[in-house]
Amino acid sequence: MMRRLTASLCLVAVLAGCASTPPGTATPTPTPTGTAQTLEVFKELARCVRSHGMPNIPDPVVEPRTGKVGFPDGVGKPGQSVMKACQSIVDRLPPSAKGRTVSAADLAKLRQLSRCMREHGLRDWPDPTADGEIPLPKRLIDLGKRGIRTQLEACRQYFPKDGISVKAPAGTNG
Repeated sequence: MMRRLTASLCLVAVLAGCASTPPGTATPTPTPTGTAQTLEVFKELARCVRSHGMPNIPDPVVEPRTGKVGFPDGVGKPGQSVMKACQSIVDRLPPSAKGRTVSAADLAKLRQLSRCMREHGLRDWPDPTADGEIPLPKRLIDLGKRGIRTQLEACRQYFPKDGISVKAPAGTNG
């Protein structure tokens, strides 16, 4: 359940939050290779979303001023089945393309959260990655949110304001 919620938030961020940058916003320009790779993953995501119930989703675009790749403004929110079907593609996008950037303070909080979760009985709870994702082992994903509710409540003070992003290990269909 937690992974589905995160997947939902991630894909919503990708589809809705990665629209063109508002005028006056300074954004570093990515390298052409990075932009090309990100654009290809976005194109694959668009094909997936179209084939799973949103046939009118537009092609992704590159914002000419910033080089940021994303979907145009006004793209509708996908349903849960679409998000689940396309999650493996979303997972291949760089964190910046998912609309998620992690501050040093939030990363520190995530490390405290991981330590707290381990102290409360989840000894295999991993530390976050540099981009703020928590790559949960299959055992913890299989427990689901209900299976770790006590620990989540005990460690809530370490949640960053934007919540946590959980990533399933490669090769799982959680």
